[in-house]
Amino acid sequence: MIVAVALSVGSLVSAIGFSTTAARQVDADLAATAIDLVTIEPVAGGDVTGLAFPEDADARVAALESVVAAGRRIDVTGQFDISARVRGARVEADLALVGMTSGYLGASCPDEEETASWVLDTDESVVYLGRDAARALGVPLSANPAGYSVVINGARYSVAGFACTGSDALANLVALPYALAVDVAGGDADAQMLVRTSVGAGAHVAQVVRVAIRPDAPGRLHSSQVIDPASVRMGVSTQLGRLAGWIGGLLLALTVLLIANAMTVSVLARTTEIGVRRAIGAGRGFVAGLFLAEGAVIGMLGGATGTAVATFAIVGVSLVNQWTPVLAVEWMIAGPALGAVVGLLSTIYPAFRAMGIQPALAVRSD
Repeated sequence: MIVAVALSVGSLVSAIGFSTTAARQVDADLAATAIDLVTIEPVAGGDVTGLAFPEDADARVAALESVVAAGRRIDVTGQFDISARVRGARVEADLALVGMTSGYLGASCPDEEETASWVLDTDESVVYLGRDAARALGVPLSANPAGYSVVINGARYSVAGFACTGSDALANLVALPYALAVDVAGGDADAQMLVRTSVGAGAHVAQVVRVAIRPDAPGRLHSSQVIDPASVRMGVSTQLGRLAGWIGGLLLALTVLLIANAMTVSVLARTTEIGVRRAIGAGRGFVAGLFLAEGAVIGMLGGATGTAVATFAIVGVSLVNQWTPVLAVEWMIAGPALGAVVGLLSTIYPAFRAMGIQPALAVRSD
């Protein structure tokens, strides 16, 4: 029975350890290969005459194969004073102010559809608010923000929508049309283009995107790949963890049945012993406690043994595969306790059966 508990608890701890280690390795592999974001910026200290990005830069990049979305952004924080009026009261907040095109919203938050984001490609006096920025300015998040406005340098800008409300990508930003921000900044030397590609196509797009934007002077731009496979990595880790949990839970359930069967057989084999103990004064609770204690001790010893075996197995397999072993300390500590719980659960029925044996009949059973 100790071996049975050792195998089950060891399998559970091993499964969790292997899943954590494998997930960490998958994370590293995905970070190196599954890149889907590319940034393009003007080369610092280069030719500063004219704009680095032509007006139709977003459309040129979006036309490339494997490009999902592309847009530009320029930071003009510090060049404006931002406030809002809510119910007649003025609300001020220390927020980042950027100019961006509608394509930048699409590249930053591909899972959200911004129905009116096209206004960012105009020179209208409108803004898009990030989730935290809207809360700081007292503007409620709603499907129709009509009637709300933000005051920037004394001029009123209507709130056209909210940016990436389901993520933290642009949470603290106030975004106004890109063209207005470029005029204030006096050029696009500090601008950046964000390109989202199909998964794994980032490297290919990064090689051709500069020529697509500026076929006349690709040297004015610099492209780099951004590692951001967070959602894929989270999915892999979650699925591996669930798989390990289900396998370990099944093994533990089988172990409970195995120990319960073995302890029931033990009760039958020790019927005479139980009768003698009852005859000399042992109560029903004492007999039941005896079997429960045996089950707990068996389970604890098996859990400790299984945890030790699992730890060596995780380290050994990791070394063979040249992985970095990841050991869940909380599971290593909980292993013996988990084994004791399994042992107790397994002996509840045999213990109740033992306490129901009649002393007179038990003594004469042989």
